[in-house]
Amino acid sequence: MKRKFNNLILLSTLFIFGSSNIILAQDDKMVKEVQVVRPYEPSISDANKINIQPKIVDTIRVNPNFSYSIIQRPISTYFTPAPLSAARMVAEPLPDLSRSYVRLGIGNSILPQAEFYFASNRNSDYTYGAWLKYFNNKPKIKFDNSNEVKAPASNIDMLLFGKRMFNDKVLSGDIGCNQIKRTYYGYNFYNAALQPSNDKQTINRFAANFEFKSTIKDSSKFNYQAKANFYHLNDKYDLEENMLKGMISVNKFIDKEQFGGDIMYIHYGRNNTNGSKNNTIIRIKPWAHFSGKQWHAFAGLNVIVDANGNVNETYFFPNAFISYDIVSHYIIPYVEINGDVEENSYYTLLLTNPWLYTSTESWNSVNKLMIGGGIKGKFSPVVSYNINANYSIIDSLALFRNISIDTNNPLFNRFGLVFDNIERTTIKGELALEPSKLFRMSISGEFYQYKTSKEAKPWHLPNYKIATSIEYILMSKLKINALIAAEGKRWAIDASSSPIHLDGFLDFNLGAEYLYNKKASIFINFNNITSTAYQIWYLYPSQKFNMVAGVSYKF
Repeated sequence: MKRKFNNLILLSTLFIFGSSNIILAQDDKMVKEVQVVRPYEPSISDANKINIQPKIVDTIRVNPNFSYSIIQRPISTYFTPAPLSAARMVAEPLPDLSRSYVRLGIGNSILPQAEFYFASNRNSDYTYGAWLKYFNNKPKIKFDNSNEVKAPASNIDMLLFGKRMFNDKVLSGDIGCNQIKRTYYGYNFYNAALQPSNDKQTINRFAANFEFKSTIKDSSKFNYQAKANFYHLNDKYDLEENMLKGMISVNKFIDKEQFGGDIMYIHYGRNNTNGSKNNTIIRIKPWAHFSGKQWHAFAGLNVIVDANGNVNETYFFPNAFISYDIVSHYIIPYVEINGDVEENSYYTLLLTNPWLYTSTESWNSVNKLMIGGGIKGKFSPVVSYNINANYSIIDSLALFRNISIDTNNPLFNRFGLVFDNIERTTIKGELALEPSKLFRMSISGEFYQYKTSKEAKPWHLPNYKIATSIEYILMSKLKINALIAAEGKRWAIDASSSPIHLDGFLDFNLGAEYLYNKKASIFINFNNITSTAYQIWYLYPSQKFNMVAGVSYKF
């Protein structure tokens, strides 16, 4: 086979060489002639690219299937980092806390005026302290008939207080006593045959108050408050009054709404020359508070049991309030409606009028309806206002009128109580201005209109009250304050049981305090600068111009 293949190659080679000789022999005889017609123009034909992408169709798919495992080999390290010391921040120094002060003063009729206050050191767990104030005034009062009478008066107040703070609870309480002395210097000076007396009234009161409340910030839990109050009151004319009050209040948030309720028990035990009489009031007040982005609403019910010896009644009063913020705290209209029972205790009556004849019978007043509304807000970040108007229906409102207790010497200088059903319309306005911590000013006014049922006039109730207070600190050293109070005309009843008009009055007081340093200061106060002997109560003119100056020291 190999030999045949070699022979074939040999024959092919010979054939190729033979053909080449024949071609070369023919070229020698050819005549070559070239004619040039025009220059040579090379050209290239258009090329068409085949736009076909090669594809490989893989018909065999291989799904990998494998497993693995990690062999855990813990490596023990023997590196111990060096401990770092705790970072410390420099705390801001606490402000100097003046825990106590003493204040002494003396004036043209004040001999003397003294006040002392003491509080414990700053502590997050508890605080305690004491307060004592003494005031003694010996003025001479001049009447329209040019007679002058001595009208000594004094006040003594003492108080011990304390507070204990726990994690989410606070226990606080105080005990104290106070004494008020007044002279019955008023008399019917229209009767030339009468002369003033030296009778004096002395009112003593001992009181104790306790409160226990929670301070839980978690809105999902109940917050509660419990109070207990007690006082014993007596006077020079055989009056005794004991008051015991207890109150429990609970509230809880459910979502954004707050629900709660109050239960209060108040009992007065009274003894005077007319005998013994009790006065008991029970209040049950369920309520709910709702709020939105621009509105607030309060809805509740006052259930009150009034058992005062004269009547035994149960009252149901609505208690509702709603406000809507129209223009971002600048204009907030609101509407309210409520009712209540006001206990006329001898203590509150004597604070209002210390010349009350305490053998006068007293019972509670019932505010059957109070409906009103108003607008509050701000004119600017430093000016706020509140305008309110309301209408009230009050049963058994206590009114003071002059009486005589001695037919042989009818001075007409004591006050008894009469009770009348009235309708009262009130318009109030408040304006507060505080452009800085160095200056603040407030103005308030109340205007009243009364409609009585039995009495001819609303005795000793003014038709308006206006008060203005100004406080200004000059160069951080001099503090100036001014108080202007005005009351409108009032009605009283004279010795012949005829209505008489009491003129309105303006009382202007001015005070200044110079801060010698952070602890010591000196002060001076001028009272009744206009020196007007206006009658606060009928036949009881006020003291004219008087002043007091003194020193104050903090420690």
